[in-house]
Amino acid sequence: MTTPDVTVVVPIYNSEPWLDDCLSSVLAQTAITLEVICVNDGSTDGSGRVLQRYADQDPRLTIIDQPNSGQSVGRNAGLDAATGRYLVYLDSDDFWPGDTLAALVREADEKRLDVLLFDCFAFRDGDVSSATWTRYSTYYQRTREYRETRPGADMIADMRRHRDYRPHVGMYIARTDYVRRIGARFIPGIVHQDNPYTFRLLLDADRTAHIKSDVYARRIRPGSTITTLDDEKSAKGYFLSYVAMAREVDGRTFSPQVTDMLSEVVYGVFDGAQKRITVLPDDAIASLKALDSGIDAQIALRAMMSVRGRSRR
Repeated sequence: MTTPDVTVVVPIYNSEPWLDDCLSSVLAQTAITLEVICVNDGSTDGSGRVLQRYADQDPRLTIIDQPNSGQSVGRNAGLDAATGRYLVYLDSDDFWPGDTLAALVREADEKRLDVLLFDCFAFRDGDVSSATWTRYSTYYQRTREYRETRPGADMIADMRRHRDYRPHVGMYIARTDYVRRIGARFIPGIVHQDNPYTFRLLLDADRTAHIKSDVYARRIRPGSTITTLDDEKSAKGYFLSYVAMAREVDGRTFSPQVTDMLSEVVYGVFDGAQKRITVLPDDAIASLKALDSGIDAQIALRAMMSVRGRSRR
């Protein structure tokens, strides 16, 4: 069988209202061979029926059914099943507004890239609070293009220097054999899982580039992961993400300029955990302590909790 150019992994949980937008945008891509892996994460609405309708009409689409296990487990399942040369993730309530995938593959092939990054625009769908919309309306827009090929650590540093670093997992395509070679995986059971996955993917990459093109459309809506976060889930996600990212850079050597910017990225995740830990009750703190018994993790948690202690005096 011919190896597809791209595997698109779509994790799905109760996404019936948006699945047509999502899947039709993928299957409309031209001048490219596709494999679309839809991981149905125990949906209880009509998502399964929509998926089956598309699978009956288009052999490029495959359904993996799993008990409700979370987005990370779904993405890992899609990664394990992927046969395409490149891998890209798409959330089931989002879509691609144009026929752009073939151009991305040409760019990645011509430059022999491990990872090719692109941009995204957000749009408001439903009664989203003004504060949430203000935060995300331009968040996914980078201020410039980073088209010159460079190592991934340099890419992180350059983007962070210009406040353009965005870890959202839908904003790049990656060479599948590279992803598997470095063993990149999503941490199961957490939110903010994009942070350690994208960081690891770029940190190990020899060749990355970026094009300033809005390939991805991000739906900001009530009831989504980013609009329904509670402090405990967010603290857990940031804490485990920070530990994973700190372990990735431990023992590596970079230039002073790159080290400074990588430190800012990692500290940003630490700060995210710390801010949420300050408001957590004692039983939630106890559950965080049980997540990782490593000395480095426990030291990090104590440092995060120091602000909590001062805020309660």
